[in-house]
Amino acid sequence: MKSINQKKLALATGLTSVVFYLGCFLTMALLGKDVIVKLSNLIFHGMEFNNIIRMDIPLGETILGAFISFIFWGIIGYVLALIYNKIK
Repeated sequence: MKSINQKKLALATGLTSVVFYLGCFLTMALLGKDVIVKLSNLIFHGMEFNNIIRMDIPLGETILGAFISFIFWGIIGYVLALIYNKIK
C-alpha cells in the first residue's frame, strides 16, 4: 500500500469543509428560516430546530467560522493520514 501524503490530505479535508460550510451558509441565505427548520427537523429526526436556528449571521462570523472549520478539519485529515501511514 502507498503512503498518504499528510499535508495534501490535510489541505483536501480543510478545503472540503470550507465548501460545505459556505454551501450551508448559502443554503440558509437562499431558503429562509421556515424551510431550513423543516429541512433540519427532517435530517435530525427527533430534534426541534425552530428555537435554535439563528438566521442573522454576519459575514465576518461566517468567514471566521469557515477559517476555523478549515483548521479543525485540516488537523483531522493530517492525523488520519498519520495514523493510516503508521498502521499500513
